[in-house]
Amino acid sequence: MLLYLARHAQTASSAVDSFNGQRELPLTDHGREQARLLGARLAGIQWAAVYRSPLGRTQETAELIAPGFQCISMPGLIEINYGGWEGLSAEQARALNPGRYKAWLADPSAMAPAGGETAAQVAERALEALEEIRARHEGSAQPVLAVSHKATLRILGAALTGAPIAKYRLRWPQDECALNLVELRAGKEPFLRLWNDTSHLGPDPAASTRSGK
Repeated sequence: MLLYLARHAQTASSAVDSFNGQRELPLTDHGREQARLLGARLAGIQWAAVYRSPLGRTQETAELIAPGFQCISMPGLIEINYGGWEGLSAEQARALNPGRYKAWLADPSAMAPAGGETAAQVAERALEALEEIRARHEGSAQPVLAVSHKATLRILGAALTGAPIAKYRLRWPQDECALNLVELRAGKEPFLRLWNDTSHLGPDPAASTRSGK
């Protein structure tokens, strides 16, 4: 089955790239326009189902992409828990916990912010969510849409391809309202058919994607 995986559209936090994990933040006006553009791109698709994380920004995005569909909440798709770093900039998190921040940069798969999640924990629950979606819709001729979050999707990209999860922040982009396409197959490895596609947001990909760290 085909799973269209999208990141939610812009929020005030994503606009400045701060640590916003599981706090609630609505879409900005620009974010709502991003979601409408992706919805226009995918308007001809008949969805078997539409999933989202439990956070409101994914529900808002999903409803603009697929108007009229009931969005099913899937806990495993929620954003990484940044614990004590929630709402902080990178500079603020570094100043708060210098040693932990340095260790997290070196290996976020093994180190978490205080009270937060490691990338390995996110990978485990996100992969379980994808398997649950696959099992529910196995054999469906219609694709499924799911809306998730930046870090969760970057970690999934690494996990789905066998890349080092510890390097997800360095090698795997996921821009606002980006589109990904994954083929989920029973008894076979998942097949990544599209990644971080922002062509619906404008003709120049350099203008709708962020540079690497």
